[in-house]
Amino acid sequence: MEAGRHTHVSEASKRTVGELIDRYIEEVIPTKKSGQVQIQQLRRWKEQLGDLRLSELSPDRILAARHEIAKASERTSNGTINRYQAALSHVLAVAEKTYGWIEINPIRRVPKLKEPQGRVRYLSDEEREALLTACAESSNPFLLPIVLIALTTGMRRGEIEGLTWGDIDWKEDRILIEETKSGQRRSAPLLPFAKEALAEIRPENPDPKSLAFPGRSGRRPIEIKKAWYAALRQAGIEDFRFHDLRHTAASYLAMDGASVPEIAAVLGHQSHQMAARYAHLSDGHTRSVLERTMGKIFKDD
Repeated sequence: MEAGRHTHVSEASKRTVGELIDRYIEEVIPTKKSGQVQIQQLRRWKEQLGDLRLSELSPDRILAARHEIAKASERTSNGTINRYQAALSHVLAVAEKTYGWIEINPIRRVPKLKEPQGRVRYLSDEEREALLTACAESSNPFLLPIVLIALTTGMRRGEIEGLTWGDIDWKEDRILIEETKSGQRRSAPLLPFAKEALAEIRPENPDPKSLAFPGRSGRRPIEIKKAWYAALRQAGIEDFRFHDLRHTAASYLAMDGASVPEIAAVLGHQSHQMAARYAHLSDGHTRSVLERTMGKIFKDD
């Protein structure tokens, strides 16, 4: 009691994991952008651990529950399981720091699963030209500007689909991205060829609040899946996803000598870890920089 731990012990003894998850879903989830995905993840944890008192929750029980969640789906990757673990970790962090229900977060001692190096598939020069030609010939007028924006800025599909005409600054040639995955507002340059394609579909005096790429109702973004796959087939491109346009933008930057921090800034990554996957593509540039610099230093040797 003198150490101030009696409150944690008392709450942990009478509160269950299920009760904690329910409170978190009610109070915290509404403030999170990825809330619906996390609700599904937390319900799986509740199935496995819900009846346990918080005082009974230990690293080994979390590991056992994680194993059951992974076993329930043979296609569940290590990365997916790590996202499950991250969801529970934040719940327990709130229980520790905000609710005062536990003294120590037991998931801190549960190691994450090792994840394979992320996929890096990017367009060759020939593939890029063929894809843009197919997009220009598509019956969907929005496909070409959407693909050009993705290819030249590295923006995510959801970020592009959510753009309104008010997000596009025609004078400064930039795109304001309000709804990002990280929750951080950022901007991207609007390059001439993407701007030209946008101008082709821009209505006269557009409402700043209206979607730049609306569907039939005007309230939801256009669905480009059918047109996208048709363009891929016409261009003869295989094993390529829309998200790989983001990888393509980053890969081009790396091959042109951009640093990891610069790539991270363009892609909107809060850390450099994700951008580091493109570092190997700049090996040739790194060598040329070293040869040029060291050649000057050791030219008399």
